[in-house]
Amino acid sequence: MRSVSGGRGKAVSRTGVRAVPAKKRAPSKIAPGRRRAVADRSFGRRNERPASALTRWVEEMREGSFGMRPFTIATVVLIVGVGLYGLFVGGHVSSAAREVAFQGNRVLALAGFSVEDVTVTGRTHADPQALLAAVGVSRGDPIFAVDTEAARQRVERVDWVKSATVTRLLPHAIRIDVVERQPFAIWQRGGMLSVVDADGQPITDDNVQSYGNLPFVVGFGGARNAHDILDLIQQTQPQLLSRVRAFVRVGDRRWNLRFENGVDVKLPEVGVEKALADLVALDQTYKILSRDIESVDLRLPDRVSVALTADAVAERGDALAARVGDKSGGAKSSGGAIGAVKAGFVSSGGNT
Repeated sequence: MRSVSGGRGKAVSRTGVRAVPAKKRAPSKIAPGRRRAVADRSFGRRNERPASALTRWVEEMREGSFGMRPFTIATVVLIVGVGLYGLFVGGHVSSAAREVAFQGNRVLALAGFSVEDVTVTGRTHADPQALLAAVGVSRGDPIFAVDTEAARQRVERVDWVKSATVTRLLPHAIRIDVVERQPFAIWQRGGMLSVVDADGQPITDDNVQSYGNLPFVVGFGGARNAHDILDLIQQTQPQLLSRVRAFVRVGDRRWNLRFENGVDVKLPEVGVEKALADLVALDQTYKILSRDIESVDLRLPDRVSVALTADAVAERGDALAARVGDKSGGAKSSGGAIGAVKAGFVSSGGNT
């Protein structure tokens, strides 16, 4: 049903409300597909995000109005840090870790990871019981509880052992690989005897008499330097080695050679090779190492001093005295005879 008003006729709905024509939208000034300019963006967009908590706190500090929350957080962190420090320093954390590891190793041992066998390789002289004691394990111990590095250090302190390796062989064996020192000489110092290696390191003090075939070295510093003198004699005058009973280190500076018949040959600090050659030449010519001689002093490069034994001095003195007495009509002068002996053979003093 339509109603007609007093003007132009307009469409009226059935409810009596007059229909209003829709307004036309104004054309957009922005080209389709293009964003608005940055200047048109309003608050809340990406370029105007809210400030962070730290920034707000700094701004509040500048203005003189700030809360206690940062100080509270710092206090809590400090208390927690002090507590953790006390736990570590007091050993509570390490004790707890050790207890956990111990219980874990016990469980693994019950599962079959326990020490049932210990093998040793490379051993000739070292005491096997001492090696086992150095490892410090017993049958049934958890195999993961064995500190192989600490065991290695203890094994290397056993007599004869130069180096060692301790290894776990899962699930139930420990292996000890040993490299032993080689005996080189017997060393005497201060009344004590030891078997030493070529580096002068003591090997053992037990059962030294079983190594009587080794060179005998005497004096402090002798073991450390024995290899040099023995190697020199071996290379230059090897025939002397079988006749030398002891190599005596004097003042840790030079050597005396004590021969099997008791003759001491005093070698110099330098020029040892020449002194040995002179000694061999003198022995070949005069047999000085086979006479009644107490010592041969080769310390001076231009002379050789020989000291007779007391018996040889007495016999020679008596012979010279008799000879002088015959020439002087039977008068004997023992003092002049002894003086003649000392003029021919210079008596050496102490070992210097």
